[in-house]
Amino acid sequence: MLPWQLLTLCAKGSLHLVLKSLPDTPTRRPVSPEADPVCTAPFPWRRNIYALYVLKLSKWLMLIMPVVALFYNENGLDAESIYLLQAIYSLSVAFLEIPSGYTADIIGRRKSLILGSILGTLGFIVYSVSSSFAGFAAAELILGLGGSFISGSDTALLFDTLDAANRREEYLRFEGRISASGNFAETAAAILGGLLAAALGYRSVYVAQTLIAAIAIPASLLLIEPPVEKVQRHPGPVHLLAVCRHALIINKPLAAAILQSSITGICTLCMAWTAQIYFVKQGYGATIVTSLWVGLNLLLALVSAWTPAIDRLLHPKLALALIAIAIPCSYIGLGLLPVIPAICLLFVFYALRGYATPVLKNVTNQFCSSDIRATIFSIRSLIIRVGFSILGPAIGALSGHFSLATALICAGIVLTCLSAASGLLLHRRLAENAATQP
Repeated sequence: MLPWQLLTLCAKGSLHLVLKSLPDTPTRRPVSPEADPVCTAPFPWRRNIYALYVLKLSKWLMLIMPVVALFYNENGLDAESIYLLQAIYSLSVAFLEIPSGYTADIIGRRKSLILGSILGTLGFIVYSVSSSFAGFAAAELILGLGGSFISGSDTALLFDTLDAANRREEYLRFEGRISASGNFAETAAAILGGLLAAALGYRSVYVAQTLIAAIAIPASLLLIEPPVEKVQRHPGPVHLLAVCRHALIINKPLAAAILQSSITGICTLCMAWTAQIYFVKQGYGATIVTSLWVGLNLLLALVSAWTPAIDRLLHPKLALALIAIAIPCSYIGLGLLPVIPAICLLFVFYALRGYATPVLKNVTNQFCSSDIRATIFSIRSLIIRVGFSILGPAIGALSGHFSLATALICAGIVLTCLSAASGLLLHRRLAENAATQP
């Protein structure tokens, strides 16, 4: 049995053992003080905020990002194989996305984040010892499994932490700051990863990434489960299907928010990899790619940090138009424009991404209750991952048969149509909901 196959089996078997060994968190109780007088005690929300900062840093201090395409090329992978690898990751996340989010709502977000952190570390261990498509695919499967336990749980835990501390209205500020910290980390990682690759080679970057991923394990262990509403029905597949039906059909404002947030997420996730491939296609080396990656992520971080102030300045209709139209249209521009204007457009895209992500998460949070919050964001992530697993390989195939520019234009047309339709739907649902409020 190959080493990466053994590690994959160990990852599967460890889930049950780790879950059994984790102590139950006593704070997972009804919110009502009448139901539990302990709820009247002040909730130590700052501890969770700091731990979430560390989790975000460990997740986004991605030393590998500025050299990932170069590392793949060094190991004989072409553009189509790169997109296929990321599709494998997305599908592995999608396979357990909703079940893991639902599990987090039942057993607690803390346990879910601990499992995700352990698997994330294991995935990079496999990456650092692999040199073939099969080994990389095994690593992506493990990382995807770990990502499914983190996805949704971190956002839900942040919102419920602030809600327990009576700071719910500050969610957008903290979501923007935590997102910005991740973007600043990614900016620093671009510099550090490039320097490390230049000094020791591309593989050393993956070894260092393993150590950074391991930081998430003690951080997740320090989390405190915030008091949330208990699931009122008996947990199981029937209730899970009922939650999905509520999110996607019955609660129309929530469904519209999930749809727009998901399409925007597909655009931003796919562009992160498309930009890397675009730079390589232009013949840029590690130094130029690193410099561009630093600039893009620094802008992204600054905009995320200032999201509340920007949101107060923008009219809601203009903000929605920028998110629903300008973001997907950037694909078309990237395919049509010469190199320098196209790179300038990428900076505009990343600025819009920094604003859109926390805003759409905030809108989604307003329409879901705490007992299903992780499941709701897992549904969103599932749509994003499935969408990327379709769009990414499609761009790779079109670029292989025609050109990258043709692939980007085709992808941009499809994404713009979908995003514009979902944006109109969200605008209508929000207006209808506002009209029903006293």
